[in-house]
Amino acid sequence: MARARTLAASGPEHGRVAHATPLAHDIRRLEELTLNAWPSLRQVVHDGWILRFSDGYTGRANSVQPLYEGALGLDEKIRFCEQQYSLLGMSTLFKLTDAAQPRELDAALESRGYRAFNLTSVQVAELRDQPDDLKAGLSTSENPTEAWITSFAAFRSLPEGHVRTLRGVLANIALPARFVTASEAGEVVACGMGVAEPPWVGLFDIGTRPDRRRRGHAMAVVRSILGWARGTGATRAYLQVMLENTPATALYAKLGFAETYRYWYRSKRV
Repeated sequence: MARARTLAASGPEHGRVAHATPLAHDIRRLEELTLNAWPSLRQVVHDGWILRFSDGYTGRANSVQPLYEGALGLDEKIRFCEQQYSLLGMSTLFKLTDAAQPRELDAALESRGYRAFNLTSVQVAELRDQPDDLKAGLSTSENPTEAWITSFAAFRSLPEGHVRTLRGVLANIALPARFVTASEAGEVVACGMGVAEPPWVGLFDIGTRPDRRRRGHAMAVVRSILGWARGTGATRAYLQVMLENTPATALYAKLGFAETYRYWYRSKRV
């Protein structure tokens, strides 16, 4: 992925860091991949913005994605978004990057009382040669098994309503996917999923049971997904990780992942 030659500030004011910023079309391409890999239950395309609705489960499936230029005025578009989310009893949430359109959107939202939060690193890596299923106790499937869903829900302490939404989101994935669980003594202790859109594969929902962390289970799950992805024709991988999640960041660094850009959310309710 090409990077701009100059250094630029990235992210909202509370988390600005000087680093090389990728070209806007590169950011949009990865954002498009994420939209395909993690679908919403419903969505509306409005003058270059994509409004996603999934009963409040995950920010990326319940936010405005301002990816493309449009013809309407900014005030009009923001009002439209606020009306649509209000009709569903939801607060309006924007997912922003340095490529958000129009460029003045982030500042305009801040002036309207939208607060920035959840600064997240989007990282990419070239896929390395490695065998599939490197660790005993791994189970793989093209579709989410009941064991995968219930284990992930337990690891994240998801309420029942969000578990129902998770099932709907996973059922809407149209691209090739790989769901992996790692077991120890007959119990699932880690899980994760990958969605392939060659030459890319996206990693999502990598989780480990709290009492089984730092034993290599998450690494085994990720390497299994990446090994499968190579067989689909993927040569590069991407993922999103919260900047404050230092254990996950360290894990991904061992696999060659490095930050390419950041995104953040803005909402009036934080």
